[in-house]
Amino acid sequence: MPTLSNIAAALFSLDAVYVLTGLVLWVFAALNFRDRANANRLGSALFWLILGVIFIAGSLMPHWLTGALVLLMVALDGAGRVGHRARAGETTKSGQAVPKEPTLGNRIFLPVLLIPVLAFGFALVFRLAGGDTSRGALVGLGFGGLAALAAGLRLTRGSAREAFEEGRRLNDSMGSVIILPQLLASLGIIFAASGVGALIAEGVKGVVPGDGLFLLIAANCLGMTLFTLVMGNSFAAFPVITTGVLVPLIVRPFGVDPAMAAIITLTAGSTGTLMTPMAANFNIVPAALLNMRDQYGVIKFQVPFALVMWVLHVLVMWTMIRLSL
Repeated sequence: MPTLSNIAAALFSLDAVYVLTGLVLWVFAALNFRDRANANRLGSALFWLILGVIFIAGSLMPHWLTGALVLLMVALDGAGRVGHRARAGETTKSGQAVPKEPTLGNRIFLPVLLIPVLAFGFALVFRLAGGDTSRGALVGLGFGGLAALAAGLRLTRGSAREAFEEGRRLNDSMGSVIILPQLLASLGIIFAASGVGALIAEGVKGVVPGDGLFLLIAANCLGMTLFTLVMGNSFAAFPVITTGVLVPLIVRPFGVDPAMAAIITLTAGSTGTLMTPMAANFNIVPAALLNMRDQYGVIKFQVPFALVMWVLHVLVMWTMIRLSL
């Protein structure tokens, strides 16, 4: 017979967060299926339905089945069947009275602040209980979202249906890019495991002399930026570059503090995040949500700043290493 502690552990677990996420995605799928004004209603409904299945039953399904479902999602998006597309002849309703919105003031920040507070709180509880702190933070992130939803509904006097409708609208605006961070993180792990870092190291050795510290630092930062441009996420590029360039060519030969070199390398990769559409959640989603005429407008604005930041990263890392030698 399950004890109270076992029930609590099951309810406040990462699997429970995955199930809740999958259920929300199924609600989005149902709302899309019923939206006859959306020409992509069937494709969008199937896309969110499949993603919900992966979240809920991914740990139970064989890997090949999960991969096949992901490929089906890719096919739906590639065929342009995901997202909201108005049917021919559909017009926007106008002339309706706009309801007066409640004045919230600084209370508008309460739902947003609840998420990091609960994420930190769950991480602390997991640590005190001897569990995985990172997993606790993820669980707190999930339940923080629920708390933020409840607080938002209370503040705005809205309904759960309105919340789901708006959530579905935002999901449809973003489309398939909403899962791009997960896919890119997986790509980084695959690259690191397949020995891409060693190949990069051999290439750098063939071009840069082993005692050319400044050139090695530039190659290290450039590699991080280029891989981030491809992957869209510096965390995905980090294991590849650190194992291929930073550790074998800079840290070990010159006796560099690995913590200092690693953090500068990681943030150097973030300059690539500012310049790539692969970082969709940063650069493409805001353009879609704000209905910008140029979907790459955010990237074009950020490029000059990113280039200046990259140069400063190289100079700061070189200076820090020189001072420590």
